[in-house]
Amino acid sequence: MKLVNELIESVKDYDCEVKRVCIGLHWTMVESKYVGMAHTYKTNRKVELVDSGNLVGKRAFELALRMKSWEPLEASIGLAAINSLIEPAGFDGNVDGYIRSAAQGKTVTVIGRFPFNQQISDFAKRVFFLEIEPDKNELPSFAAEEVIPESDVVVITATTLINKSLPRLLELAESKDSIILGPSTPMNDVLFRYGAKRLAGVKVVDSDALMGSLMQGCKAFKKLAGVEPIVRTS
Repeated sequence: MKLVNELIESVKDYDCEVKRVCIGLHWTMVESKYVGMAHTYKTNRKVELVDSGNLVGKRAFELALRMKSWEPLEASIGLAAINSLIEPAGFDGNVDGYIRSAAQGKTVTVIGRFPFNQQISDFAKRVFFLEIEPDKNELPSFAAEEVIPESDVVVITATTLINKSLPRLLELAESKDSIILGPSTPMNDVLFRYGAKRLAGVKVVDSDALMGSLMQGCKAFKKLAGVEPIVRTS
């Protein structure tokens, strides 16, 4: 929880009122100082969010504190609120090309299902795909303890912040080329201090367009309107 606490503390001085909240089928959006996103992390349980229907008008830092929750949907809102208080600074462009280049002839671990996964298999010497609910050709998430130490490159979905597994994954990847990826990624130096080498997130350029995408159930990044990919390096 130390990483989460440091992320929350890092945005405390930028607190402001929440203007909009959208909890979409696949993505959650909070608009305050900026517009922050997070994966809508669902479980099989029916969840009634704290103060549901009354989130707009609250302080963003109050919502950010929900990142500490072990209820995944509450933590999703917390992460989106944290991201809404972080300036989305970075180089324009996506990280896919870099990952393909870095994976060339190397051993790679990928935590999360990304559109480029099959391409990595074509370039990498060896690749491990990890998922909480593994499909064919995927390993269970706890395999990270074995496969990350064997890897040269580690690609990690930022969703691991929500389920609190990211600190351990970064610890295992301490000497690796580790990349935190996805719209949930906080573009924040705290992650560099925990060993991340590259952050690949988004900046929202049209919040109305993004909200329209979320409300209509868009999942794939290429279908999300109003966002542009950005990258930061340590």
